[in-house]
Amino acid sequence: MSQNANFETLGLSSDASWEEVKAAFRRMARLYHPDVAGPDGAQKFTEITEAYMILKETISPGVPGRAAPEAPQRESAGRRFLKSFKAVMEAIRDGIGSIFSRRAADEDYEAELESEIPPARVRFIGSVISRAESDIYSLLSRKIAVKERSTNEAILRRLRSRHPGVVILALRRISSGDQSEEIRRVVLDHFRRNVPTSEVLECLLSLFQSQRSSEDLAQVMVQHVAGFSSTDVVMILSWLKRRRMPVEYFTAFLSHPSDAAIASVLNSWPQNGSLPETAEVFNLLRKDDDAILVPLLRLLKRERVPVWMMSVITRLSRENKSPAVRVWASAIVREQNTS
Repeated sequence: MSQNANFETLGLSSDASWEEVKAAFRRMARLYHPDVAGPDGAQKFTEITEAYMILKETISPGVPGRAAPEAPQRESAGRRFLKSFKAVMEAIRDGIGSIFSRRAADEDYEAELESEIPPARVRFIGSVISRAESDIYSLLSRKIAVKERSTNEAILRRLRSRHPGVVILALRRISSGDQSEEIRRVVLDHFRRNVPTSEVLECLLSLFQSQRSSEDLAQVMVQHVAGFSSTDVVMILSWLKRRRMPVEYFTAFLSHPSDAAIASVLNSWPQNGSLPETAEVFNLLRKDDDAILVPLLRLLKRERVPVWMMSVITRLSRENKSPAVRVWASAIVREQNTS
């Protein structure tokens, strides 16, 4: 582009002064700046910026038409800026983005660009953006509400199914943090009527985390003690212990028909929990299973044993075939910690 063409781009004659060049550039930048004119004005802004930068390097400020000494052959900062700016403008035209990255030749030029947009226009653009953000937020909120309602309805339908696989799908859609009261009630009602399978039980225990919901679930589970496998009982006991549930929930599982499950209950007994009822303890002492007797005697040793029960424990200390049972029973007899 010739020198005269650069003047023409800025709407000036070839004998215009440096001050006239700056004034023309500022005037045109206000009209074609990408932040104001958008992508449609990007090409024109590129042209006037390029003309401005070339004239700045070739005209001595204050002296019309006088050429400055020939610039070195190395690429100037201004031309490096123009290359970067052109690349961004091309990306905008291709629809890649609308974010502009500018590198100023010097601090004066950067300050000139930033001061060109009138404050009134800035306030107007800000108000338009704020209204657009508000409208978008409102639309998204309505969309999310509709989606949540639809999701909850689908979950409730699946929870009412009698097929374990369908119930598992529903439980996996519920997170512990956002379950509604309706969903929690439907879940509990479903399992009051149906004994959960092992896979369903695992989902349930991970879902109910708050103290209130944990106690609600524990009350449902003790209704199905006999229906759980020994493996399920171990899973439930671990959950009860983590949730610091009252000892009565552990006591309920002592009625399980499996000796292996009862042994798991005694081994998981809360550290500060009171012992089972005397009649329950007496029945357990009559079982010839060291997996039950050892943890039971360990619990009895820390409490005061009824006097009438000492005869049974004494017989265990002398006659039981398990060395572990004899050791624990002998310790109780030796301490004579009776009530």
